[in-house]
Amino acid sequence: MATAASQHIQQFVRSISEDIKLYQQLLGLIQQQKALYLKFDGESLSENIQKQMPILNQLGRSASERSQLMRKLGLPCNETSVNRIFNALPAKIGTQARKQWTLLESLVKQCQQDNQSNGQSSAAFQELVSQLKQPVQHTYEERSF
Repeated sequence: MATAASQHIQQFVRSISEDIKLYQQLLGLIQQQKALYLKFDGESLSENIQKQMPILNQLGRSASERSQLMRKLGLPCNETSVNRIFNALPAKIGTQARKQWTLLESLVKQCQQDNQSNGQSSAAFQELVSQLKQPVQHTYEERSF
């Protein structure tokens, strides 16, 4: 029977591959969201955001679980501790886990960048809608004196 520490490490490593799949799904939705902003398709945009929510919730739970596993192992939640976990694994598994971790980090960064871009598109979209609903009042008016 595996020790508690080895079970925690196994759970930690397994969670990485699960999150990779979720971030890949999320990235697709975020990229689709950008296209929907450009099409001004509010209904599809709302549906897209609703699809993102359960993925984001699961990713939040997964990150919390990984943090708990690290604390149970007596490790602080930082990159050095992640490397210590990978170093404790057999070489072949450790190498594979590092590659997955690197992929996960790059997916997280890509999602963050694309989401930030979408935030800018959203602001522009909202501003455009606002202007269409309430045209800007000109500052200078013609007056007859």
